[in-house]
Amino acid sequence: MRLPTVPKMPIQETLPSEELQVRNIGCVSAPQSMTDCETRFRQLVECLPAAVAMVDRQMQYLAVSQPWQTLCYRFGEHWSGGEFPEAQTMLLQLPPYLQEICQRCLEGGQGECLQDSWLQSDGTVDWVRWQIQPWRDSSGHIGGLLLCYEAVAPKQLAEALQLTQFAMDKAADAIFWMKPDGKISYANEAASELLGYSSGELRNLNAFDIDPNLSDSSWATTWQSSKENGSLSLESEYRTKEGRFFPVEVRVNYLAFKGGEYLCAFVRDVTDHHLAAAALQHANEQLHAVLDAVPGLVSWIDSDLRYIGVNRHLAAAFNMPPAEFAGKEVGFLENSPKFGDMVRQFFADLETTASQEVSVNIEGESKHYLIVSQKYHENRRAVFVGLDISDRRQMEAALRQSEEHSRHQAQKLDRALQELQRTQTQLIQTEKMSSLGQLVAGIAHEINNPVSFIFGNIAYARQYASDLLELVDIYTRQYPLTPEIEAKTESIGLDFLRKDFPRLLSSMQSGADRIREVVLSLRNFSRLDEAQKKPVDLHSGIDSTLLIVQNRLTAKAGRSSIQLIKDYGELPQVECYPGQLNQVFMHLLTNAIDAIELDPRQRPSSQGGSNYTISIRTRMVDPNHVEIRIIDNGPGMTDTVKQRVFEMGFTTKPVGKGTGLGLSISHQIVVEKHGGQLNLHSTPGEGTEFAIILPICQSKEAVNPLPAGFSNTVPFSINPAMQAV
Repeated sequence: MRLPTVPKMPIQETLPSEELQVRNIGCVSAPQSMTDCETRFRQLVECLPAAVAMVDRQMQYLAVSQPWQTLCYRFGEHWSGGEFPEAQTMLLQLPPYLQEICQRCLEGGQGECLQDSWLQSDGTVDWVRWQIQPWRDSSGHIGGLLLCYEAVAPKQLAEALQLTQFAMDKAADAIFWMKPDGKISYANEAASELLGYSSGELRNLNAFDIDPNLSDSSWATTWQSSKENGSLSLESEYRTKEGRFFPVEVRVNYLAFKGGEYLCAFVRDVTDHHLAAAALQHANEQLHAVLDAVPGLVSWIDSDLRYIGVNRHLAAAFNMPPAEFAGKEVGFLENSPKFGDMVRQFFADLETTASQEVSVNIEGESKHYLIVSQKYHENRRAVFVGLDISDRRQMEAALRQSEEHSRHQAQKLDRALQELQRTQTQLIQTEKMSSLGQLVAGIAHEINNPVSFIFGNIAYARQYASDLLELVDIYTRQYPLTPEIEAKTESIGLDFLRKDFPRLLSSMQSGADRIREVVLSLRNFSRLDEAQKKPVDLHSGIDSTLLIVQNRLTAKAGRSSIQLIKDYGELPQVECYPGQLNQVFMHLLTNAIDAIELDPRQRPSSQGGSNYTISIRTRMVDPNHVEIRIIDNGPGMTDTVKQRVFEMGFTTKPVGKGTGLGLSISHQIVVEKHGGQLNLHSTPGEGTEFAIILPICQSKEAVNPLPAGFSNTVPFSINPAMQAV
């Protein structure tokens, strides 16, 4: 109940007996609208026949009606000079249960109503009705209580009591009022009819006389439990006057009235209910016998996905008593998740019948069942019958296995053919590289022999020339020149010869050194005498390969020269097959050069330099691995090409320009022969990057796996600072 805030008015002198008095608590005069509200509220209260008082949360009076003042004299409150006495004074005179009601209303915000009897000074008893309701202020908070006291007319009270007594006497269930010692203080007509006693005979009995199963301890437990919880339900067995026993259902309520304690028991004969339950049990037993005879797994399940029951075949399959399934959730055995999903979906669908094949794990053996389901009981329950189809599934599986074996054999033959073709191609390529290595080694040997003579004699020639020129100088100083000698000196340009001849010998020395470097690079590239892994300097192998492809880096018709950028890091010697790695470097470099030569953009530099670059960078990626990156700024690759770039025989070059073997063989050498990675990153229009990651020591590869951060794509970037190299 929500009321407007009551305006506070100044203290008034004694008001007319029928007017509302309002307590002043020190507020200023209320505006006109508030005064109107007060007037209407006063008129409303004056019209009420009941005594009404309004108090705040501290139980201080805010407003009272004239009948309330009369009531207050009965509690020892006196009004003097228009001052209100403290409401707490009156409330202290109230019974404790009324004080508790006031406190509950303030705390819970809910009103309460009750009837009570008041003992007057003359010994008479008045019946009154109390209504206690909280009121709220304009902000919605509980501001206090409205207390209403109204006397109940004796006629109305008598009619209410008579009606209540009649309802209890004529109730269909037996009603007993019992005292703490078990004595029966009241029994209605149904109780007399149920037990065969008269009403007077029952009031001379106690609970132990009609309930032979009741003992002192069980009665004490029942009383205490009812008192603590307010009510209690139980089943028992009562005895009639003739000694017949019958089952009953008892509802016990604890009541406290005028200082006394009682148990009010509502008793119902459940004999018919037990007979119906027995009949239902008999029908269930018959149904179980029929279901147990079904040669399959039968279960009936509620819509809450819990078992109601199963037949003996299903229980025996899992070595469990049938009763243990009742109430268990579907799937508690964790042997067939598909069956649980099927049951859940079946209850969610509108269909009343369904069938599905599921697999069930029984004692470690997987069996297949055809589950047929049917709803009943207004579609809130369903029965599921499973028929074993494992034999049929085994025959189907055998047929599929035979077909799969045939396909596997065909695939195996196809893979063998592909492997044979791959091996043949690799043998051809290996033979070609071997022949090339032998040719290079032979040429290097043939060149190296005469160059060794030249290189070995240049030092002597330089010494001899120095000695002869020194001898000429001595002759010139010691002997006079004849005309013939002067003419010869003039004709051969002796002064020029003295200066140029040492230079000539130095030039021959440089040429011989260059030839020896070329021969050494050719021998390093071929590596025919190194069939085992050994620690080598990778930079030396890269430089030898660059020497072979040096002529392809120069400018060609329609293409400017290709700028080579080398950014070598500090690398230790790497255990590898040096000849095979040189092949990888050769394939990757020639692939980059071919891509640049086939670039349709062909962009000549406006400054006469080169717009095409090939960068070679090396670094340590961790203490156990090194990385070699070969980067070009050619046309790049599409996603389709990148997916097939390492396939045997795949090439994008024109016919006669490529065999499609280079990158495939390179991938095999790096990954299979050296336990490394050959990663690719390419963006159309920007360029391509190949990254080779190799373990430093092959024997430690099992202990030091490849870095976890490396994958089949390596970020592509060209250091701007290196472009200027």
